[in-house]
Amino acid sequence: MASILENDAIDKLPMAELSVTLDLFLEPVLKHLPEKRLREVGKLAVQGVLGGQSPLVTQMARGVVREDETVWPTAKRLYRFVWNPRFSHRDLLKGLYGIAQRTVAAHAPSHLVVALDPVNFEKPYTEKLEGVSTVMKSTPPGPGGEKRLTSGYPAMTAAVVNLAEPVVTYANWFSYRTADFVSENREIYRAIRITRALFPSAKLRFVADSGLDDQKIFAQMSLVNAEFVIRARHNRRVEVYNDRLDRWEEELLDDLITTVPLSLKLRVAFTHARRVRVVDREVGWLKIRLPQTQQVLWALVAHDPRSGHDLVLLTNMPIHSAADAKTAYTEWRHRPQIEHTYRFDQEDGLDVEDMRVQTMERMRRIFVLVLLAALFVYHIAYAWPQPMVLWLRNLGGKLGLSSDLDGPYVLLAGISAVFLTASTLAFAAQHPFPRSGGTYG
Repeated sequence: MASILENDAIDKLPMAELSVTLDLFLEPVLKHLPEKRLREVGKLAVQGVLGGQSPLVTQMARGVVREDETVWPTAKRLYRFVWNPRFSHRDLLKGLYGIAQRTVAAHAPSHLVVALDPVNFEKPYTEKLEGVSTVMKSTPPGPGGEKRLTSGYPAMTAAVVNLAEPVVTYANWFSYRTADFVSENREIYRAIRITRALFPSAKLRFVADSGLDDQKIFAQMSLVNAEFVIRARHNRRVEVYNDRLDRWEEELLDDLITTVPLSLKLRVAFTHARRVRVVDREVGWLKIRLPQTQQVLWALVAHDPRSGHDLVLLTNMPIHSAADAKTAYTEWRHRPQIEHTYRFDQEDGLDVEDMRVQTMERMRRIFVLVLLAALFVYHIAYAWPQPMVLWLRNLGGKLGLSSDLDGPYVLLAGISAVFLTASTLAFAAQHPFPRSGGTYG
């Protein structure tokens, strides 16, 4: 009777649909694992991250359907997966990149906008973990609102941000103190090269914040035949062409910016603190050349007439018209999408910083599993019919108010609720709650 009630209850949940979708989604990952048992546990691991909304193995075990009296047997399976010497995190990464190739092929975009972004993950008070480094964090800020130094690990990610669902083309959790670390620039080069290797014939356009304002990185982009739009950080010396004298002349970039004619006016919308703000921008552009490398670039200036602030972008995209300038500026505005994905991995979503394994290899495996779980949530939002997605969001806590947002957090909570409910029903069917009899006296 208990099993009948359990089946009736589970049939009302989208457990079968989630399981089938997860199987198809993880197919490129699971085929890189060496045996069937590991493939089964690999799927359970991603399901556990979703169900537990956590990278902790014991929390992951709670989100998996089980019949044992405790979570320990399931947790042991997951621990053995994280420790197993028959594969490495690179096998999981191959599957992650396979998902990227499959998704891009399905969407067939005219070009790929790839955001590059280094990020630091905090492990406060940690001193003895393998490779623990000193990293700079700005969120949450220090006592005076400034950036602060703390224990943690750096990571580098590249993600395609101009599709309906994000995909990752490079990911690495690394350390400044291990033997395999060369430099952060090398991580950036690897992200560029691997993205090109995954999409050898695609038109690539990399976008990045001012941390990647480096002439060596500009040259690396050209080597892989890719375009880029990167926010300027340095007041470097550049050359500008003097038509009257028919020669290149050297100037400081900041001095040139003040002379650029702002011939294009745009009205753009920014979302900040859950509010959409419409602002005006005046845009101008200028052709420049780097003295050291002779690389020809364009400086794009987006001027805020209200504050007087100038946003300066450097690009190798030829800008010959207002339409070209608008395209370059619009492409760069895709970049914050990668930060939204990081926050989903890092904060109230999947809380990747809470992982408590103790070696770099195990951390890297958990990191990839968390990325797969995050991408699966975005995939559900895109691939499932909207009534089904809305059902999950209502289960996850959507209030039905005008202030509601339809981001990944509420959807993750709904998916987690389905997995936890199925796990609870399966456990209760085998181990009913031991209600005590009546009392005497």
